[in-house]
Amino acid sequence: MAIQRTTSRAASAIDGVAAAKRDPTEAARARLRATTQARYHWAAHVALIAAFAAGGIAVALAALGPLRGSDLVALALILLWIVLAEYAAHRWSLHRKSFPRAVYHRHVHEHHVFFTAERMWIDRLDDLRWVLFPPWALPLLVATILPFAALLWWLASPRVAWLLVLAVIVYYGLYEVVHALAHVPTRPTPIGRAIAAVTRHHRIHHDLALMKHWNFNFVLPLGDWLFGTTWREDRAAASGRRDPRRGDGRDR
Repeated sequence: MAIQRTTSRAASAIDGVAAAKRDPTEAARARLRATTQARYHWAAHVALIAAFAAGGIAVALAALGPLRGSDLVALALILLWIVLAEYAAHRWSLHRKSFPRAVYHRHVHEHHVFFTAERMWIDRLDDLRWVLFPPWALPLLVATILPFAALLWWLASPRVAWLLVLAVIVYYGLYEVVHALAHVPTRPTPIGRAIAAVTRHHRIHHDLALMKHWNFNFVLPLGDWLFGTTWREDRAAASGRRDPRRGDGRDR
């Protein structure tokens, strides 16, 4: 099986070289696919992320016990904070050559090169490697927020600290699911149109000329609204650029 997958990827790389002169994005995809290890499988990638998320949610819920009405209010406020934190990380970390450089490289020189405004969709399921965060990203994220949870434990209560952990893991899982759907071809069904509506905001961000300045939020564009970084059609008209939300028509 590994030999077959290696042979298939080698053939894809050869085809990609031939396509380089015709389509720079396809050439970039072929180059990046060639770096994928033979043992990689999209299902294992998804399963690991799901296992980490489910395990973390289970631990947090076990520590919290039955949720209360006040918990829902606290969760809503924490989620709003997470949305703004996502905006800040995306705008000022993922698109700037700051520490850690590997994160910047993965996002700008791999994800944004593999998926452009015109080519937002995967061609095969193994392309999910270039959509999803690595499986270790969620445990690392949880470890990163532990100091904040400890602070909440001390200033507020252990319950609020666990609510923070729960909210971060839930939002992370939601982000991964919706982001994956944004890079999968959709059909003209009610669900497909709903996914396309979410995709439009993100697709503009994948325009290489716009990505450093516009549309940094994804699931909920609160930060873009507050900081005025939502790309508007009047800006598109003024710049003379085509509307990148039209894509290549594969979601119609």
